Amino acid sequence: MARLLLMTDFSESYANKLLKGIMRFSHEHEPWVVCKMPLSLRDNGRMDEVVKFAVDWKADAIIGQFLPTDDVDAFRKHGIIAIAQDYHQKFPSISNISGDYAASGKIAADYLIKKRVNNFGFFGLKGMVWSDERRDSFVAEIQSRIPDATISIQEKYDISETWWYDLEGLGKWLRELPKPVAIFACDDNRAYYIIEAAKMVEEEDMRIPEDIMVLGIDNDESLCQLCSPQLSSINQDVEEAGYNTASFIDELLSLPPKERLGKTRDIVVKPTHVTTRRSTDAVLHPNPYISRILYFINNNINDRISVDDVVALVPMSRRLLESTFRREMDTSIYQYIIKVRVEKMKDLMINGYSPLIAADMLGMDYKILARSFKKLTDMTPGEFYDKLEFD
Repeated sequence: MARLLLMTDFSESYANKLLKGIMRFSHEHEPWVVCKMPLSLRDNGRMDEVVKFAVDWKADAIIGQFLPTDDVDAFRKHGIIAIAQDYHQKFPSISNISGDYAASGKIAADYLIKKRVNNFGFFGLKGMVWSDERRDSFVAEIQSRIPDATISIQEKYDISETWWYDLEGLGKWLRELPKPVAIFACDDNRAYYIIEAAKMVEEEDMRIPEDIMVLGIDNDESLCQLCSPQLSSINQDVEEAGYNTASFIDELLSLPPKERLGKTRDIVVKPTHVTTRRSTDAVLHPNPYISRILYFINNNINDRISVDDVVALVPMSRRLLESTFRREMDTSIYQYIIKVRVEKMKDLMINGYSPLIAADMLGMDYKILARSFKKLTDMTPGEFYDKLEFD
């Protein structure tokens, strides 16, 4: 029976999802004995005590949030498999629960580019590999698709101060950004800080999401829903990574001790999709009339809005508005309304709602919406839903 020691912060959603995957593997195979050790033992500079505890407890493996100064090789001397769960930079001598950071940066860029903005921002932690690689991928994707985009980066925090933030400094950065702007933060905590800083700056162009869109990553639901407005975030398949980590440990334990400790592997956490909440639930545009229309459509899509409803919003004739909208958005007002409905239906299904319930939530007849869905995606809502994977 394997003995697994966990040294991580279980107040975080990420760690809980990881543990859920580990325990799923354990329940499907021989049950494991799992011990959760508080991070305070490590934080007090007593890494030798952590190693001693692991040895005394007869641990086969430890998964921990190690610091760059921690002597992680000490576990190997006692025949214990060590895996880093969270880190500043990857540890070369042990396995790491890593992430496809480049893929998450690309997902963020693709999602925010569709919001029709030319101004982007990134808020991260310089020197953290998971922040640095997300930033580089995010920036590269935007530059390749919108060569004239403005991209502002804020990374003034030292890696030893990951929980400290300066609302005044953030507010100054946000105030100076060209608007409208879409910001990707390296995690949900940093995204939360942006939202709080924006609320403290009493200026007309600091509204979220009308002036500033904010996107995080990890989809920590308690934190995302604590934000006001609620935070949109990229989901990651952390539970599957936990399962794969347990499978890797089980594989190593089947080997002779001398062989198992020489094998390392990066267990990759894959980003999956964006859960859209209020912090990005708009499409921004520099033309104030177009921006007003986009805001109205996106915020009233659950109602049976029509082109006539849109025309009534601005002091323009229908013909002039139609031609202006088509020039600015590369589509008609009617087709844009349909596209938003289909995208909203996709978001609802991605987040677990069945096609029929999703259509009902949008206030639409299922058959009518399904025809539009098929036309735009080349598949029925049912086919799209069946391809999704849920926890």
